[in-house]
This record gives sequence, C-alpha cells and structure tokens, in this order.
Amino acid sequence: MPPDRSSSLSVLLLDPRRHRSHRYLLSIAETPEIALVGCARDLTQAYNLTEHEHPDLVLLAEEVTRLGNFPMYAAMLAALEVDCVVIAAGHSTAPGPYSSATDAEIDLSGGLGPFLAARCGLRRMTVPSGSGTGRDTGWKTVVIGASTGGVEALIRVLSDYPETGPPTLIVQHISANFLPGLAQRLDRHCAATVRPAAANDRLAPGLVLLAPGNDRHLSIVAPGHRCRLTPGAPVSGHRPSVNVLFHSAAALGPAAVGVLLTGMGRDGAEGLAAMRRAGSWTIGQDEASSTVYGMPRAAHQMGAVAQQLPISRIGSALLSAAAHSTERSRHG
Repeated sequence: MPPDRSSSLSVLLLDPRRHRSHRYLLSIAETPEIALVGCARDLTQAYNLTEHEHPDLVLLAEEVTRLGNFPMYAAMLAALEVDCVVIAAGHSTAPGPYSSATDAEIDLSGGLGPFLAARCGLRRMTVPSGSGTGRDTGWKTVVIGASTGGVEALIRVLSDYPETGPPTLIVQHISANFLPGLAQRLDRHCAATVRPAAANDRLAPGLVLLAPGNDRHLSIVAPGHRCRLTPGAPVSGHRPSVNVLFHSAAALGPAAVGVLLTGMGRDGAEGLAAMRRAGSWTIGQDEASSTVYGMPRAAHQMGAVAQQLPISRIGSALLSAAAHSTERSRHG
C-alpha cells in the first residue's frame, strides 16, 4: 500500500551518493508532510519508480542532469507533469524549467524536508504519537527473513542501504559453517556494517546483524534497543527461525518494518502476520523474482503482506518505510 498522500507531498529522491542521500532521507523522515516514495541510485531505477509511483516531485542531484540519458528521463517527467528540484553542490543551477537549490540554501533553511515544505507551500502537520523507534535515530527497526535464494536477494536489498541505514536484524537459513563468509560477503556489498549478532548487541543505525549459527534463535528485546540470542527447539522447522524474530519485532508495532524474502516452506509467515496486526509495515518478495516462492507465498495468502514487490524494488521501499513517520493502515 503506498503512503497516504491526502495531505502530503510525495517525493522521489534520485542521488547516486549514499552519504549525501542518507542526510536527505533523515531530513525527509523528520518532516511528516513529505511522503518519500523511493530512493533511486541511477536513472534506470528513477524511471521505474517514477512510472510506478507517479510522485508529486523528484529531487535529484545536479550531476545526474549531465548524464547522456537524462533528457529521456526529463521528457518523462514533463509528460507526467512531475515537478523537479535539482540540488547543486555549488551554485544553483537547473536544466530547463526546473527549480533548483544549493546544499547551503537547504542547510540554512533547517534541512531538506522543511525546505521542500516551505517551497511547495505545505502546511505543518502533527507527527502521530507512537511513531518512530522511540530513539533519536531517524529510523525504524527492520527485520528480514530469507531462505533458499536468500543470499543473492539480501545482496540486492542491502546494496541500497546508506552508510548509516536503519538498524536491521536478519535470519537467513544457512549452515553455521557458511555464516561468517556470508556476513563478509554482505558487508562488501553494503555501505552499512554487516556482521553476525552477539548477545545483547545494541541496535543502532548503520549496523546489520545476522543470526549466528544454528543453535540459537535471534530476537529483539523490547522496546528494541538490544537483540537476544536464546537456545530452544526449532520453530517452524528452523533454528534460528524467522518466525521467532518477527514475533519479537511485533512488540515494536509501527516502529518496525518486516521483510520476507525468497525461501522454501512457511517460516516467517505467521510472524509477519503478527507484525502487520501490530501496525508494522510488511513487505514480501513477489513470485516472479523469488528463487522459491514458498515463504512469501504463505505470508501473502494469509494477508500478512502489505506490499508485494520484485527484489529490485524492495531496498528502496524498505528504506522509505523505515524512514517514514506517517502512520499506515494496519491492514493495508
């Protein structure tokens, strides 16, 4: 389900630089009248997201306008009547009829979100009570479950993360012998830090924790400040179990985002349903892009999935949901 746009400005961010785009994402998250519908790293992603989401405005880095295929994207924006603001690092420039701003102008105005709100004449809205993580991180807590085909899917999702992305916990069904190598591989593809979880690890922006080994379950200690590793029998046939992680994340309610990726069986479906009932935003991988459409299918059939997407779009959707402060319907 897309964000509620009845009284907000929907914005797509196009910026190839992770550090800079993360700063913009945090500012947008603090401005409830701005609804972020996606974060694109290149023009191909921007084209697809614009076509699907039809945002009110596209915010893009000035260097993107110098790319050879930008005129085609500009023509698409004109055809869809989508406004555009170009952010220049130095002096303010913009191609054609687009409005423009500099980083300095935005900083002086108190951040990107307030800048856009002021420029577009939006009224201030009250931030819903109970939104966010309860900590001044700018992010909700993200939990991800995956099994067969999950390694490549996780690489695709985590490659969209900025350096200080949302606190994230992952259960991937994999032999304990391969876990250290998996953590290193994911870390190479992710701007944030990826490593196996340790008992009582504090959840923090820029940290992605993997359930370690096959002898303990990974869960969250409410209100979400730390993770817990506990022994116990397999749940849904697995240890660690995605269901255990998701059920613990349900205690965070709207301050959590659940993502269920490709995998065989049903692990994670019931936990994702519990998260959705608690008000968390939930995302499932679609059948066409899944190696095995078992776990996400089970979740989708029981109504646990609020947003079903191809793997190519899950990273940006996850970041949008984790940064967005506007409440969504519990049942999509």
